[in-house]
Amino acid sequence: MLSHLTLVRDYRDARCTLGKLTAGPLLLEALERPWVPSDLNLCGTKGVSCVPAGDYELVPHNSDAHLNVWALVNPKLGVYHWDADVPPGCALARTTVLIHAANFPEELRGCIAVGKIRSKTRGAWWIGRSRDALADLRFALVAREELTLSISEAESCLPSSTPAAIGV
Repeated sequence: MLSHLTLVRDYRDARCTLGKLTAGPLLLEALERPWVPSDLNLCGTKGVSCVPAGDYELVPHNSDAHLNVWALVNPKLGVYHWDADVPPGCALARTTVLIHAANFPEELRGCIAVGKIRSKTRGAWWIGRSRDALADLRFALVAREELTLSISEAESCLPSSTPAAIGV
């Protein structure tokens, strides 16, 4: 069964990018690092940038640090699941870009965190109840065989140097 998720980015500053992630009737807050362009590729600076807008396949991911989460994949944008998936000669690809629990952008290395609330404390944005949100997302997506995610930018949130959205 196919499930399609959407992420609409609606705020960005020098520290983070915020948006709304929907999976059917489930609506969650999303937190990412800011867009940090790279002169060498379309997918942003590895480990410090959000990924570009576009369509991604979501594939199951399990590691010691992140169990039962999803990895984003779009080879046209240079985003792969594992390092071993990157074609030879493509040294600047992004890998292991995950949807997982986190509260602050500093906890992310190019991934997407989900939460139930967004708040600003001492001038810095964060999301709360992230583990609850991830549990809700897991429940909403249980038994889904094919998952896709479309990331888009709200009109007020477009960065000046993001590549045009590219499909899977």
